[in-house]
Amino acid sequence: MSTTLANPPETPVGESEDSKTQLQKIIMSTRDLPAMPQVASKVLELSSDPNTSAAQLQQVISDDQAMTARILKIANSAMYSCSRKIKTLTEAIVMLGFNSIRSLVVTSAARNLYNTRKSRSGLKERLLWEHSIGVGFACRLLAQKHAPALTEEAFLAGLMHDIGKLVLNIRIPEQFDEIVQVVYNENLSFHVTEQEHFGFTHSEVGALLVNKWKLSPILEDVIRNHHNQEAMSPDMPLLLYLDLANQLCHKMGIGFSDEPDLNVFESPANQILGLSEETFSETTAMLQETLETEMEIFV
Repeated sequence: MSTTLANPPETPVGESEDSKTQLQKIIMSTRDLPAMPQVASKVLELSSDPNTSAAQLQQVISDDQAMTARILKIANSAMYSCSRKIKTLTEAIVMLGFNSIRSLVVTSAARNLYNTRKSRSGLKERLLWEHSIGVGFACRLLAQKHAPALTEEAFLAGLMHDIGKLVLNIRIPEQFDEIVQVVYNENLSFHVTEQEHFGFTHSEVGALLVNKWKLSPILEDVIRNHHNQEAMSPDMPLLLYLDLANQLCHKMGIGFSDEPDLNVFESPANQILGLSEETFSETTAMLQETLETEMEIFV
């Protein structure tokens, strides 16, 4: 499905038009932006149905050659560490399972947004994508060790947490460029700067997108609150792992932010989870190695 844009709003964001109305317009008034590709949407629908067979999934995915190729590449990456090379889509579905295939399909759909003709793909887009992939890896590593049942959802949470920035970059590029300049030059955070300029943040935009793509309500809630420290609680472990993963990537300089002195161990999220300093050291080392060896698969 092609990505199309409605004309940008004549009224600058955050001025005479109510910011919440503007927020809704950015997502809901754009017919195809950013719509889940048809094949990906069908795969997500099938993968949530317990009566779906691997053959049915294979048939739908194989209609999209680019998605098929990307799934096979990622399935053979260190991220999944399969004991033998996966050569066919059917093998990937059987060996990895429906949840993992769902993650890979969403990854492919999200990556396509960075290649749209309107996005003026360049350094900014690459930094946004690399940060998203980095947080996805980190969140997956943390969950895989400490909450295995959340592994795939953790990867999606990391991957999608900043997708609202991309939507703003596509929908209102000039205004988003101003945000990037302020963040980069003044070393400020995106969400605070967005709130001051727009009256809303990329977290709210991203949550609307997740809702439009019909992903899980939990994922929607986590993305909406990933900068909300008051939402951190033992009842939302996925949000806690996402917060730690995001901090690790900021500490490592993956993306726009570079905060080498950030103390992730003593952060509010870890006061709840209680992960050891050794855990963070190990995760950082594994994340660095993964990014060095696997990033090109995702870009």
